[in-house]
Amino acid sequence: MALASGTRLGRYEIKSPLGAGGMGEVYLAEDSRLRRKVALKVLPEDFTRDTDRLRRFEQEAFAASALNHPNILTVYEFGGEGNVHFLAAELVEGVTLRERMGGEPLSLEEALDVAVQTVSALAAAHEAGIIHRDIKPENIMIRRDRLVKVLDFGLAKLTEKNSEAIESEAETRALVRTLPGVIMGTAAYMSPEQARGRETDARSDIWSLGVVLYEMLTREQPFVRQTMSDTIAAVLTEQPAPPTNFNRHLPVELERIVGKTLAKDVDERYQTVKDLLVDLKQVKKRIELGTEIGRTALTGEQTDERGEPAQQTIPAQAILTQTTSGAQNLAGENKNYKIKFLFLSLLVLAAAGLGYWFLTGGFANRTQIESIAVLPFVNESGNSEVEYLSDGMTDSLINSLSQLPKLAVKARSSVFRYKGKDTTPQQVAAELSVQAILSGRVVQRGNELALYLSLVDAQNGNQLWGEQYDRKLTDLISLQWLSAATSL
Repeated sequence: MALASGTRLGRYEIKSPLGAGGMGEVYLAEDSRLRRKVALKVLPEDFTRDTDRLRRFEQEAFAASALNHPNILTVYEFGGEGNVHFLAAELVEGVTLRERMGGEPLSLEEALDVAVQTVSALAAAHEAGIIHRDIKPENIMIRRDRLVKVLDFGLAKLTEKNSEAIESEAETRALVRTLPGVIMGTAAYMSPEQARGRETDARSDIWSLGVVLYEMLTREQPFVRQTMSDTIAAVLTEQPAPPTNFNRHLPVELERIVGKTLAKDVDERYQTVKDLLVDLKQVKKRIELGTEIGRTALTGEQTDERGEPAQQTIPAQAILTQTTSGAQNLAGENKNYKIKFLFLSLLVLAAAGLGYWFLTGGFANRTQIESIAVLPFVNESGNSEVEYLSDGMTDSLINSLSQLPKLAVKARSSVFRYKGKDTTPQQVAAELSVQAILSGRVVQRGNELALYLSLVDAQNGNQLWGEQYDRKLTDLISLQWLSAATSL
């Protein structure tokens, strides 16, 4: 039964209802002592006769209050008034991820930002020995300032340091301990081991987050079927369609990450959430770099009414003009962009030089080249920061060249499998069925950055075109390189 406005529970005065879930009703309340608004989660009075529900409700309070992390809901107090038990927590003003996904599609950057913050919260929980067991969009809040909060540790279980081996009857016993016909967690987001009622660990949270990530990227739920039984059967036996079936612009590396989170065999899944966090942060950096120096600066890519990149053909001179403009805007933003700006300036010249070479008949008196593969640039700096930037340059150059007419450019998914491998241009060209191979090396020495490019004819191994581009941080101060670029 809902509590009326003005009802008092201890020092808390009920103002209005906020929502309800399987473990209780949530109200907006005011803390009369500290004079602040709080979210008050109240366990219905008739539930107090259910010792299991009461135990889980208390467990939520103990689990959440033990965690101190910006992405985890802060619990202030657990208490009771008569037969009513309540949990007072910070009031989060925003929307649930479910509500957010009901609107316009999330951008790739926004989806990754939500994922990284959620994983960070789980990393803190797992470090404290707590698994959530109910990760789903309804339990992820996005504040107005885009800070993510993970809610509802009502199904959390303190991991046991010396857990016993799984018994043959564990599946049946686990289901009997819950209400008849109910399996802990939400079916569509449960891991296979959780759906079977078996012992779960941190890797179960990784699976659930993988389902959420899949849904954010594709707007599709990978395992939802018409009934709960069918949904559980899909979780246990079916493989979800590749995310790129629904969003062809997803990076292959991100598809690999999603696939690894959804491995049905727990030993093939990410073993720790920290490993997942590292991979997500790396792909997020590369996408941010690609957005920064790829779309806006390099190709001037626009989006259509669905938010997808619009198809367009951009001549080399347009690439150069747009890149120069983008570089000028980027230059004044922040000193932290200096290294990225160095890469941008090199990429400006490389894109312009290659585009000009192809469009003005640089292959005169030779067989016309209609297909090319851009191999991942080799980072010879021993600097991890340069590593992801050089990968971003490769991505952006692929995108740039693909805009040129009558030139087929192999996609990132085809060429990045050669990263770090010792192969000849002729071997790669034969395997990818292209006429030319573009390779590059990136070298950083202090404040100097150099890019070496080489375009090789796959048929005879002859170099068709090659350039070396050098830039210094001092060049960025005077921006003299811009006038040199526009003269090409």
